[in-house]
Amino acid sequence: MGPESPDGEVVLRFGDRLEVTPPDLPGAWRVTEYPSGILRLDDPAAAASSHLFDAVAIGQGRIAMVPAGSAGSAAGTYTVRIRVMRDNVQLSRP
Repeated sequence: MGPESPDGEVVLRFGDRLEVTPPDLPGAWRVTEYPSGILRLDDPAAAASSHLFDAVAIGQGRIAMVPAGSAGSAAGTYTVRIRVMRDNVQLSRP
């Protein structure tokens, strides 16, 4: 997920890993909101150029990030809608 997809929707399967990279601006980004019931953030306290999330439950929500050091105005917020679905792959039995 990158700068070409602001306010887009990402569909994940349970167990998937997602890297979110906001638009290229000087400095790092900090996560201000994410659906902690369905995603686990690798390092919630760190400001970084990208952030990694693991899909840990079925559901939907959104991720919001702001440039590190900003007051978090809506104009500078990068958001992504997330939907985590169950893995529908069924293995055939021999």
